[in-house]
Amino acid sequence: MNILPFTSAFSLSQSSFCVFFGARLHTLELAELTPVEAVLMVVLVYALMQLGQYGVKQLRLRPFVKALRKQQPSYYASLPQHLKRQFEKRVANFLLRKTFIPRGGSFEVTLAMQVQIAAAAVQLTFGLKPVYLSHFSKILLYPDRYYSSISKRYHSGEVNVRGYIVLSWKDFEVGYRNDSDGFNLGLHEMAHALHLENIIQNNEHDFLDQEHLSQWNRLAAKEMQSRQQEPEGFLRLQACYDEHEFFAVSAESFFERPHDFSSHHPDLYQALTALLQQDPTKGVYRM
Repeated sequence: MNILPFTSAFSLSQSSFCVFFGARLHTLELAELTPVEAVLMVVLVYALMQLGQYGVKQLRLRPFVKALRKQQPSYYASLPQHLKRQFEKRVANFLLRKTFIPRGGSFEVTLAMQVQIAAAAVQLTFGLKPVYLSHFSKILLYPDRYYSSISKRYHSGEVNVRGYIVLSWKDFEVGYRNDSDGFNLGLHEMAHALHLENIIQNNEHDFLDQEHLSQWNRLAAKEMQSRQQEPEGFLRLQACYDEHEFFAVSAESFFERPHDFSSHHPDLYQALTALLQQDPTKGVYRM
């Protein structure tokens, strides 16, 4: 596994790392750390966990923020500076809670790739109190679409209730390369995970406002019923498969085509704005 060298080289033993950051963790929540500490900590923890017997390598901080800028030229770049720092902290927290598992031979999952995947989850949940999809502790990453022996089809991604999020890296990248077409694999699968996380009994469940969720469910059911008589519509037909797909497809357009979404379905859009506590049409990412 390749870990890039830190810009201002320094060495840090595992014991001194544990003493310094261990003490910080006993007295502080990660959200209280400075942006540099939060990012540095996740990079160092990642290195210690992944490198093991290979020891502590020299690290570089720059790829972390560079990955965010590359992936999210619209969302992350539009955040004011204080929200950028909060966004980065949430990405760091998300990474600390996940195990990334490469699939497909010699395929390697880099830190920059992990940051971009974490950012998709943070983008979706940024308006809410911190939610890290704790039930889904493992993220499986394939280089391209993969064959499912269960469905006998090729998949771009899926969310498994046993605690897995599965993604095709190629399709994930395509989703952010064009961030205005309403197709985004990262947002789609993270929306599935969010929808399920809210009802799975754990330390994060039931975080969506019940009144807002009920309003969303009522409007979604009405739209799905309407589409049975008129298949053509703003949201692609996949949305009408069930309430989970409707939420995931809607989340894609909510962030990538918010003005069109609001114009075609103002009630649905407002319901999703209330549910996620964001309003992309107004550049509001915390309500």
